Amino acid sequence: MIDFRYHLVSLIAVFLALALGILLGAGPLNQPLGDQLTGQVEELREDRDRLRTELEVSEAERETRDQFLDEVAPATLGSRLEGRSVAVVVLPAANEDDVADVRLRLEQAGATVTGQVQVTEAWTDPGTATFRSSFAGQILGYLDPAPQDGADAGVILGTALGQALTRGDVDGTLTTDAETLLELLVSAEDPLVELTEEPGQAANATVVVAPRSEATGPEETPEPADVETREQRLAEEVALARGVAATGEGTVVVGSAATELDLISAVRADADAAQAVTTTDSIAELTGRLSVPMALAVDISGEVGHYGVGAEATALVPPAVYLPPPAVPGPEQEEAAETEDAG
Repeated sequence: MIDFRYHLVSLIAVFLALALGILLGAGPLNQPLGDQLTGQVEELREDRDRLRTELEVSEAERETRDQFLDEVAPATLGSRLEGRSVAVVVLPAANEDDVADVRLRLEQAGATVTGQVQVTEAWTDPGTATFRSSFAGQILGYLDPAPQDGADAGVILGTALGQALTRGDVDGTLTTDAETLLELLVSAEDPLVELTEEPGQAANATVVVAPRSEATGPEETPEPADVETREQRLAEEVALARGVAATGEGTVVVGSAATELDLISAVRADADAAQAVTTTDSIAELTGRLSVPMALAVDISGEVGHYGVGAEATALVPPAVYLPPPAVPGPEQEEAAETEDAG
């Protein structure tokens, strides 16, 4: 009986509250409350319009800035890599437009792109780790110089890729061992690379193009399993970068440094890699791609640097470096020499 009376009183109180709310809403409080809500809605609309205008202005300024940089690029980059030949290594998920623009900037700096290879998922797949370890031991005999004793399989494979693209005879052609290494990497049981553009000559240097950032939004948290897999793949990419950087005259890795799971961040956070591999971040921005040939010139001169706006960057822009002619003639120099001899 007590419970019934309790529930009855509660129901009566609820209905009284509803009735009071209706009366107040239809009475003297209705107009001020309505005016207040209308004012808040108008303020929100004004904020939205203001933010939209600011965004449009920002995008217009960015387009103007990029147009300016694009037009001055030939004069800014010209002769930085005159006579050099460069091979391009593309990592999985790299943006095709970024790759094309990096190649354009290298050519504007006077370099010749000798070839382009695409690294496959098998290079970093945790499921093929045993195969890669065995394969690294098999190709070790073709490397000259070979990595230090006890080198990680990923570093050995990276060195193999770098030498396959840069080891050349005095006439600039790839050595027999370099051709063999490239063939082994392409035709392995689980091919580690694919030929996008077969190298016609040995390159003086190498540029590794990594993907844009995989940063998630504030409400998107990657699953722990996904993070673990990405970290495993990232470790293999860092090892690849270290191996490639040990070959040729110089190497630059260009990518993103927006999160810890981006390659440039990982290279800079690795003590050994940071001392051996030159990096540029902000690949999604024109400024980042324009830095590539300048950073490569610095690396060829013997100085490792990290450029851009990401964490651990040593400078925003690479310093101005103009290189002496390469020790091994590039394709353009050979053609010029042949023309002079014929004359």
